[in-house]
Amino acid sequence: MRVVSLAGERQLSVIETEEPKSEGEKVIISVAKVGICGSDIHLWEKGERVGLVMGHEFSGKVVDPGGCKDKFRVGDRVTVIPLNNCGECVNCKNGKINMCLNGLAACPGITAPGAYAEYYAARPDMVRKLPDNVSDEEGAMIEPTAVALHAVRLAGVKPGDKVLITGGGIIGLLCAMWARAAGASYIALTETNPLRRDNALKMGDVSEVFDATDKDLVNKLREASKGGFDQALECAAVAPAVNTAIQALRHGGKMVLVGVNYSLVPIYTLLAVLHELEIKGVIGYLPYEFDLCIELMGKKAINVERFVSRTVGFDGVQEAFERLVSQNNPDVKVLVQP
Repeated sequence: MRVVSLAGERQLSVIETEEPKSEGEKVIISVAKVGICGSDIHLWEKGERVGLVMGHEFSGKVVDPGGCKDKFRVGDRVTVIPLNNCGECVNCKNGKINMCLNGLAACPGITAPGAYAEYYAARPDMVRKLPDNVSDEEGAMIEPTAVALHAVRLAGVKPGDKVLITGGGIIGLLCAMWARAAGASYIALTETNPLRRDNALKMGDVSEVFDATDKDLVNKLREASKGGFDQALECAAVAPAVNTAIQALRHGGKMVLVGVNYSLVPIYTLLAVLHELEIKGVIGYLPYEFDLCIELMGKKAINVERFVSRTVGFDGVQEAFERLVSQNNPDVKVLVQP
């Protein structure tokens, strides 16, 4: 089968490799659509895991149910929770499988083979059927949608709250969608890139968009929020954005760290202390949140297809990655079709 393999720093290659086998333990899926994620971009930029097949946001059809013929049939349309928790550590036993102490050892698309491939072998307990009215595109959007849901839930957004989102990438936009669904009365989004600011306004979930490079940004945010935001969903993971959120929150406000930065990020600790801010990190989601996203898509209670800008084939993936890191990139979400 054909796969897209990491070939070095900012380099991808389309190569041939063996198709995965069920061996009675895995469900074999023919991949339909795969989303390009920010973590994929990071791995591509670093280029350290040569040979890795990335991709963890995807939909497809069952071609071999393996030993799970009682649960799945050939032709079932599915998606997969891309977790590989051990089930034995203290976090798994407490139901927090997103924080499995051993989960990164073989995490699909990160440290183990992912779905930039024609076929994918999935753990049966992580496979989820898709309703007939949920498209392949929506199926590939369930994973990032669940990430944003988890973040907004842990932020505690409730009706009437004022919410700040720093960073206008796909996760920031999905956080805005969920904050609006939770009843937030005012949602502001900050972003350095004018194309992303335009996209945020077009999607319709934010109340107002601000230029993150504006030297008077904090004052404008505090004025717009009438004294400070109740919650900040920090999706940029860079010092200016983190500290903007700290300064824009009301006393006792809460910042949720959604974005990931592999380097140290200095923060304005004095203000965080004086204002008794709550700062919380979030990682991934729990299975019931993933399942809720599927349910709500099936009920057409949320619309995520609007975030999909275009779909490319394997031969267009390298160009898509290069375009996504460009300041002139107009895309919101790019999907890959094997």
